[in-house]
Formats: sequence, structure tokens, C-alpha cells
Amino acid sequence: MEKEIILDYARFTLEGNHYDVGQSIGRNLNQYKELYNYTIMPECLDEKTIRQKKKLMDEFCPGIFEEISGLADSLNVPIGKIRVLSDDCINTGTCSQFIVMPNITENGQILLGRSYEYSTDDELCLSIIRVNGKPAHIGFSILIFGRFDGINEHGLTVSMSSCEFRQKPTGNGFWFPLVLRALLDNCKIVDEAVYLLKNIPIRSNINVLLADKTGNATIAEIISINDDKKISFRKNDEYLIATNHYMNEDMIKYENNRARHSVLRYKTIENQINEKRGTISIDTIKMILEQKVPNGVFCPYYEDYLGTLHSMVFNVSNTDVEVCFGMPSRNKWEQINFNSPIKITKQTEIIKNEYHDNPALFWSSLLPGSMEI
Repeated sequence: MEKEIILDYARFTLEGNHYDVGQSIGRNLNQYKELYNYTIMPECLDEKTIRQKKKLMDEFCPGIFEEISGLADSLNVPIGKIRVLSDDCINTGTCSQFIVMPNITENGQILLGRSYEYSTDDELCLSIIRVNGKPAHIGFSILIFGRFDGINEHGLTVSMSSCEFRQKPTGNGFWFPLVLRALLDNCKIVDEAVYLLKNIPIRSNINVLLADKTGNATIAEIISINDDKKISFRKNDEYLIATNHYMNEDMIKYENNRARHSVLRYKTIENQINEKRGTISIDTIKMILEQKVPNGVFCPYYEDYLGTLHSMVFNVSNTDVEVCFGMPSRNKWEQINFNSPIKITKQTEIIKNEYHDNPALFWSSLLPGSMEI
């Protein structure tokens, strides 16, 4: 049974100093009810917590606290009500991400595909930000100031997929949205991003995919247990894939719920890449993103929290990005430009919810480390 649902996406294109950007968002946030509710908490954090978060942000994400201040001042709300400062964060979605390297692509380019899945109760906002003194970047926001994914003008490209396995990370540090924002704001190449990842305090269980124009790419598998951050990197000369489980041997021991659909999506991407190696193009990446599982990674199971909300193709070599809002099986791809004119707009898309034909199998769990589906 199918059910149509209307989604409203916000698109922010802003520039200026950090405070200006926060003010601009605040002046427009009231017209986006869901986005406002994600951003503003009913309760207010205490002054000690705010000071601690400001200290961390000033060290690792300089300028972001100024954006938060600009938003709070514009909305005339206490800064302690801005949710990104809280440790009580919303749930993360499930994602598929992969990169193919020049020696197996048709034109010797570095191509990255990324699909983000969750329910319709999610933040739907694409941000193009040009902050003074920082590289311009494009990416989908979470809690307004953080990022799910993105590319900056130097070609550094980042994306993530959750590995929380129904187990929340513990300890102190940044939830992944501010980690990815810090990478986009402060790094030009993968080596710089890796250095920052090793040093920034993180409170997330995630896979982070990093790539740059030089052809350097890696996946960082990260888990946070109390105040102990484990991070393990993997590389490959041909391709890298990450869904919602770990692949590195030293990380598998931390798994407690490897979802079968995560392994299914991983193997689908791997099979498609191996089948088309040497001829892989942007159209190949789009085909993987557009086809429904198990032939591709598109998922229409929105009410079961596995529905595709946006898809992206990054041509890392050319610093280009294309986005499909909503269902890639039916919606058009759009080239997104760093130099888009300053504006805030709303875009409406219709999606259709489905339920899997064999839910008991599709939603089942596998043993840690298993790739048998």
C-alpha cells in the first residue's frame, strides 16, 4: 500500500560574517515550523553548560557560536534554547555512501554518491554558505548549524552514515553534525581533515567518508564509549563504501545490532561498482542511487524510518555537486552552485511511503561482522 506525503524543503543561500548568517536564518526561520521546532528547545540550558560548549566550539569550530548568537538575537530567544548546544540530540538516520577512484571511472574522475534515509519527521534544509574568511560550502544542515554532508570550494567532500545500532554514544564532545561542519569550514584536503578528526572530541558512532581533489580518500570508522573515542581508517585504490555498520576488524567487536538492510545496501553498491568498473560515470552513480533496494539503495520506507530524503552526487575532481530532493526514482537532479544568489526559499516535493514485502527478513539483524544476507 502506498501513501503520498508532501515535504517542504528549505534552501538557504547566505553570506557575510558568522553573526550575519545566524541573523539571516533567524529572520526567516518562523516560516518553517518543523525547522523551527528542531532548532529551538522549550527548556533552557544552564550557564555552565553554555560556557563549556562555547569553549569547545571556539577551539574546534571557531565562528559557529557567533552564528548561534546571531540566530538567538534575531529570534529574541535565550541562547540556551538553541538545540545544537544540547547533548540531548535528535535521532540520526540511515545512509549509504560510496566513492569510486579515477582508475575505475570512465573519465578518470573521483565520484562520490550519497543517499540519506530517515522518516518525514526530519530537518529538510540545503545550505549554501559563504562566510567571510572560510571556504564556501554546500551541504544539508542538521540543527541548522551542523551538516549531514557537503563539499567546500577547495573540493574537500564529507559525508556520514550512522552506526548507532540502537545504542547511543556516550561521553563528552561534539555530535557528528558539528564535526562535519568543522571539517568543511577548516580543511582543504583529506590529511587536514584526518588530523582534525583525530583531535576533535567526538560523541558519535559513525562512518565518515572524506575525499579531496588530489585523489586522497578515506573512511573513518568512529565509536564513542564514555570519554574514550575509537577511530579506525580504511583506504582503497578503487572504491570505498560505508552504510550503517563497521567493516574494520578492530571496530566490529563494538557492534551489537548489524542490520541486514545495511549489509544488503553495502553489497548492492559493491556489486554494481564491480560490474561496471572502468566505465563508471556520473550516470552510473545516479543509477545506483535511483534504483530501489535491492537493485540500488533508494528506500521508500519512510514510516519505518528508512525513506530516502535526499541524494547527492559529488564530482570531487571538478568540485561539482548535484542534488535530488525526495525520491530519486522519480524526481529530477539539480546542479547546485557555490555562487547562487543570496536568498531563502521553500521547495515542495511529494514522496510515497511503501512497506516492505518481506518485513521479517528485511528488518532482521545479523551477527557482528556477518556479510551473509
